[in-house]
Amino acid sequence: MGKIPPSFRTSTVPVTTLLKNPPAVLPKQSTVLETPQKPHHFPKKRPQPSGKTKKTRTPIEDPKSPVIFNSPNLLDAKKLFASITTTSTTPLDFRFHNALLQSYSSISTVNDSISFLRHMIKSQPSFSPERSTYHILLSQSCKSPNSDLSAVHQTLNLMVTHGFPPDRVTTDIAVRSLCSAGREEHAIELVKELSLKHSPPDSFTYNFIIRHLCKTRALSTVYNFIDELQNSFQLKPDLVTYTILIDNVCNGKESPEATRC
Repeated sequence: MGKIPPSFRTSTVPVTTLLKNPPAVLPKQSTVLETPQKPHHFPKKRPQPSGKTKKTRTPIEDPKSPVIFNSPNLLDAKKLFASITTTSTTPLDFRFHNALLQSYSSISTVNDSISFLRHMIKSQPSFSPERSTYHILLSQSCKSPNSDLSAVHQTLNLMVTHGFPPDRVTTDIAVRSLCSAGREEHAIELVKELSLKHSPPDSFTYNFIIRHLCKTRALSTVYNFIDELQNSFQLKPDLVTYTILIDNVCNGKESPEATRC
C-alpha cells in the first residue's frame, strides 16, 4: 500500500489525469499590456464670417384687428373709420364693421351708434349690414339706463326698415340684455309685445326669464306671469319650468306656495 506500481513509473501520462478533481488550468496571461483606445474626436467647424447679416422681421399689424375707441365723440369715430378704410390694403368684411360698431357702442349713446352705422353704410357701399349688426344696437339699447323702451323700439323699427323683422334670436338677445341690466319689468313688457307680433320666446328664453324672475321677484308674481303667458299667448310651461319652480320652493323661498306647482 502506498507504493506506485512499476508499470506507472515510466508512463508519460500526467499525474493530474489520475486525480478525481484535477485543479483548473489557469489561462496564460499575456505579457503585452493593451492600451485603451481614445474616443474619436471630430473638431467642430467654426462658422466663417460672411458679409451678409440676417434682418429681423418687424411684426406687421393686422388691419382687421378690432379697434378700441377711446372717445365717444362721433366726429372722432368717423375720422378713425376714414383713416382705416383709406390705409387698408385688403377688403373689410362685415365682421370687421361689426367689431368697430361693437367697440364704439360700448362707450357711446344709442343715437350716436346708429349715426355711426349709417356713416359706415354711406361711406362703404360694399358693406351690407346683417341681422347680427342690428343685434349689437339692440343689446346696447337694452342695457342703456332708460326709464322706458323707447330706445329698444327705435332699434327694432330700424331692423324692420332694413328688412330684418324680429325673430326668436332677437327676442332672446333683448330679454337677456334687459335682465342683465336689472330691467326685469321691461323684459316682461317686451316679451308680451313681441309675442303679439309673432315673435314669441322659445323654450330657452322662456325658462331663462322664469329662472331670473324667481331670483328677483316673489313666486306669486312668477306664477301670475306664467298664467298670463299661457292664457294670452298660448305659451305653456314645460318640465324645465316646473323644475325651476320646485328648486326655488325647496330652497326655502315662499314654501307655503309649494302646492301651487
